[in-house]
Amino acid sequence: MRHDEWMNLHALLREIRTYIEHRGDASPDAFAAYDYQDTRPMHLHRQKTEHKRAARLLLWGIVQSIETESNFAVAHR
Repeated sequence: MRHDEWMNLHALLREIRTYIEHRGDASPDAFAAYDYQDTRPMHLHRQKTEHKRAARLLLWGIVQSIETESNFAVAHR
C-alpha cells in the first residue's frame, strides 16, 4: 500500500474505534497500545511505517472489542 492509503485506512479505523466506544462495546484496555503511540491520522508528515503500525494497533483493539462482544453474546445464549 502507498503512504496515503495507509493514512486513509488509519483514519477509517479511527472512526470505527469511535463508533465502538460510543456504543459501549470497547473493552477498557483494548486501545491502550494505540493511545500510547503518538501517530494520529492527521499527522501527514509521519512515515508510512508509523501509520501502518498505528492502523494495526487500532485493528487489534477493534478485534479485541469484537471478540469480547461475541464471547458475551455466546455466554448469554
